[in-house]
Amino acid sequence: MYLALARKYRPQRFSDLIGQPHVTQTMQNAIRLDKVYPALIFSGMKGVGKTSAARILAKALNCEKGPAEEPCNECSFCREITEDRSSDYLEIDGASNNGVNEVRSLRETVRYKPIKNRLRMVVIDEVHMLSTAAWNALLKTIEEPPEHTVFVMATTDFHKIPATIVSRCQHFEFKRIPLEIIQQVLLEICRKESVEISEYALFLVSRSAEGSLRDAKKILDQAIAISKGKIRDEDVIEILGVVDEEIMLRLVQSILQPDRRALVIEIERLVEKGVDLRFFYSEFMKFLRDLLVLRAVPEGANLCSLNPEIIPKARETIDELAESQLLRYLNAVKESEQAIRFSENPRITLELLFLKMSHFSQIVPIEEALKGLSLVPPHAEKKAEPPKNTVKTPPDDPDQHDLRGELLRLVEAEKPRLASLLAMADWRIKDDFLQVEVSAGANGRAMIVESESFLNSSLASLGGKKKLLKFVFKENQSAENQKKTMEKLRADKKIGSLTDKIKGKLVTVETIEDGDYG
Repeated sequence: MYLALARKYRPQRFSDLIGQPHVTQTMQNAIRLDKVYPALIFSGMKGVGKTSAARILAKALNCEKGPAEEPCNECSFCREITEDRSSDYLEIDGASNNGVNEVRSLRETVRYKPIKNRLRMVVIDEVHMLSTAAWNALLKTIEEPPEHTVFVMATTDFHKIPATIVSRCQHFEFKRIPLEIIQQVLLEICRKESVEISEYALFLVSRSAEGSLRDAKKILDQAIAISKGKIRDEDVIEILGVVDEEIMLRLVQSILQPDRRALVIEIERLVEKGVDLRFFYSEFMKFLRDLLVLRAVPEGANLCSLNPEIIPKARETIDELAESQLLRYLNAVKESEQAIRFSENPRITLELLFLKMSHFSQIVPIEEALKGLSLVPPHAEKKAEPPKNTVKTPPDDPDQHDLRGELLRLVEAEKPRLASLLAMADWRIKDDFLQVEVSAGANGRAMIVESESFLNSSLASLGGKKKLLKFVFKENQSAENQKKTMEKLRADKKIGSLTDKIKGKLVTVETIEDGDYG
């Protein structure tokens, strides 16, 4: 009968345990010093060596030449544990034996000394599945276990273990196995099995395992079976159902250009190939995440799971993009997760998403939209017939400037809020004064009084040396004045341009009483 690769190449010594040096070193030191804790918790994701480590520890403690830092794997004790024939090595599935009766039975078993071995090892797999009553029944045994018994509790969900149990155990956290290490292990297995495998196929198998060495071996088993001794890229793509990263990169390029026809055609090709669009959506989101990592961390190629051969093209594609733009694309994809997952027709939802993202390049930040806009109408946009409150210099002034407009533009460069307030005022000639009637609250009045010297000096610099500004403060705008102001603002081209860009509407004009004019 065929023996699966995961069992055939299962670690038999601490040195064979891949990617967990912190665990192996601590255990070997504890064995050497005779300080092995009687209750251990092994936590970590699936397929990283938790149960294998428990077996190796059991062999090391019971080895005929031990307790030894490494089991010999030759004596009867080691062989019995390796071959699952040892009556003193118990592996219990916590998911199917999670009741209080099973725990009570276990407590009765561990009361007695081992039949043959030096120590009895009890391994409870997926221990977080035990019921509350079972935990309570196990608590006292874990706290004060028989001197001839060692408990190992393995779990993929450490946070579900009660704190009262955790406080009585020594905890080892098994790490996710890096991609590079999985590739090395699989390559060595292929060499021993006389199987040829392409570099990209090896990368795909290792990446799809997502840190689980057992899953990687299982996928490799399937690839060997379909390939007849020579694993090709196409074989692995067919097994895993992965989408070629070249396709996803072309989609990103079509979004950025934008080329909406190409977007629709690429999705059509995916449908024709029978690709699961929900799976494709998930892969595309991971692809965008990898692009964002490449953009945010220039030397972060090892932090993403992209095919090394495609990274230069990916860098070239996103070279001119800001991180904020990539964040916007990734956020848009993430927001569509529920819609695509539960859609009866994911193709339409996916097309809508990509077409929407193709318009993102036209988005202009509000700062840029407002840049250069002014509430003071420029001189070039004034009507042929000046407004009644426009003040002209006397005929003997050779420059014939519109002092009001020139003064407002000068003030706006220094104090834009003051210029905005004065632009709404009524200006009249009174003897040697330019009388400015202003409707303003307390803050507005204070601002004008504080700036009076600045305003008169600005007026003098424009040739109005014979005139001074005189301010008359009125109450807030009457209904009639507000109506006139509204009409004036609606006719203003700059205001109209702004409301069009932000798709807004001019609703009312109010005088700010307590606002900050600073």
